[in-house]
Amino acid sequence: MKSGKLILSVVALAFVLVSCQPEKQTKTTVVNFEDVTLNAAGISPDTSFVSGNSIFKIINKQFWDGGIVCSSNSDTLTTGYLNQYSCVAASGAEKSSHFAVVYTPGAFTCPADIYGNYTIKSMYMTNNTYAYLDMKNGSDFSKKFTTGDWFKVIITGYLNSAETSKVEYYLADFRDGKSFLSKTWNKVDVSSLGQVDKVTFTFDSSDKGAWGINTPQYVCIDNIEFTQTYIFEKE
Repeated sequence: MKSGKLILSVVALAFVLVSCQPEKQTKTTVVNFEDVTLNAAGISPDTSFVSGNSIFKIINKQFWDGGIVCSSNSDTLTTGYLNQYSCVAASGAEKSSHFAVVYTPGAFTCPADIYGNYTIKSMYMTNNTYAYLDMKNGSDFSKKFTTGDWFKVIITGYLNSAETSKVEYYLADFRDGKSFLSKTWNKVDVSSLGQVDKVTFTFDSSDKGAWGINTPQYVCIDNIEFTQTYIFEKE
């Protein structure tokens, strides 16, 4: 009987110790821009806005010096920079109404909160209408894309001002027999950036001139997914 009681005591103690161990919990946050209030023109009216856990800014209200705006513009036909706020997919990702337009140099921040830093996982991307039609048809400033041409966005992560990693995504790719020109939303894996508190967007293109890249340097983004893993103390 003593042996049986000892075994029961050991099992009970083990249960108490296990039940008192902290657990890891994972929290997912998706920035989908549907929480942003737009003006009559269908864009975010100020030089900065917040969506989900992230802060987005433009350098000035005219947007000509770069940044990120929230938009619901869906004009897929009008050429030129006056249509710079439209998405060629005619909606946000998964048929939502809002999305964001990035114009170089674009960046957003996602500061740590009580659960710690955010780990970025993925985001949806496609072309904006202005850039898409310039690459498809050519314009006074940029060429019609043909064999060998390409246009890509470079996503760079930062944590505490130190670069974490880079991910490149081709918005147009006419190399090696391909004829890809993005006009639908694609989910892009950016998990290699890891934990971040800032993400930047820059561009590169095969179409360059004396002043640099001729291709309009824009990308549309949506549904940015983050996770946080934190310790949860069991009661």
